[in-house]
Amino acid sequence: MKLRPIFHSFQTSDLIHIIPRLIVAIILAQTLPFKFSGAEESVWIFEQIGWEPWGRYLIASIETVSTLLLLTNFYIFGAIISLSLISAANFLHFTKLGFIVNNDGGTLFVLSIIVIFCSLWIVLYWNMQRVEQKVSNFDFEWDQDDEDEFLSD
Repeated sequence: MKLRPIFHSFQTSDLIHIIPRLIVAIILAQTLPFKFSGAEESVWIFEQIGWEPWGRYLIASIETVSTLLLLTNFYIFGAIISLSLISAANFLHFTKLGFIVNNDGGTLFVLSIIVIFCSLWIVLYWNMQRVEQKVSNFDFEWDQDDEDEFLSD
């Protein structure tokens, strides 16, 4: 399978899964410079969970891979990776960090909720498409005799 960019064969009906992919990719990508550069907020977050600095670089690298995958035809892997990472981040918000990190007004937490919902949508929509592909191979034509036989049993 060839690697294709997100708008390789763009149609209007594709927006239902392209928009959530772009939302997740943008949210993840905007945090990467802060994690890689060692911004004060990122360092503080990873110090709270005891993962500074190796965890910050590892998570940023995985988020980079996820972001790139979301922009290709392998987007399902990017969605699964982002869903996994952000679910873990949310767990840390609930247990160690709290909902407001360094007086951000809860912005990081809200963004993580958006990423969770969009990633879930991507995975569920992909699965729905796969089921429709599989079901379309079956012949479900019924005539009156089939219906009478089915209802009489």
